[in-house]
Parts: sequence; structure tokens; C-alpha cells
Amino acid sequence: MASIPSQTPAPEVGSPWNVGFRKVVNARWTFVGLQALDLLATLLAFRIGGMEVNPIVAHFTVIFGRARGLLISKLIAVALAMGVRRLLWVVNIFYAGIVFWNVIVLLTLR
Repeated sequence: MASIPSQTPAPEVGSPWNVGFRKVVNARWTFVGLQALDLLATLLAFRIGGMEVNPIVAHFTVIFGRARGLLISKLIAVALAMGVRRLLWVVNIFYAGIVFWNVIVLLTLR
């Protein structure tokens, strides 16, 4: 006669690789989202008289125009982030601060 175990089985937890992969994917999508927010905030700042303070991005805006230069810089940033496996969450915190700062600047310029 087979016995029934007295303990309920523990819920299955994803393998460490699966959990790690999910974190990386989530960090990458968060980065893409933050880049999009930064793009929109910077374009709004351009419309109301703001300027780009990042010298590399400012150089792109001079060469390619404001919108195209900004878009090219964001595409480069996203392409670089896709190759990063570690500490992208730190970069996300940094960019969240930049987006927050952009919102403050936008509210100040209005």
C-alpha cells in the first residue's frame, strides 16, 4: 500500500538561470522605457527652449538635427545596453534620476 506524504509539496521555484534571465530581460526593457521617456522629455525641453547638456548628444544634434541626433544617441545607448549582462539595474537607477531631473527642468521652464 502506498503512503500519502504528510507534507505538501513546496511550490516550484524557477531555476537560477531562469530567474537571472528574467532579471536581465526586465532590466533591459526598463532601460528601453527610460530611454524613451528621456527622449520625449528632451524633445519637449527643446520645444520650450531647453538645450542638451550631454556633449556627445549635443554633438549629434548639431550634425543630424535635434530630433534625429537625439534618436540616434538613444538607439546607440539601447544597442550598447543589449550587450550588458550585469549591473544594468544600476544604469536604470541613474537614468531614472535623469528622467526625474528632466521633468523638474520641464516644469521650471514652463
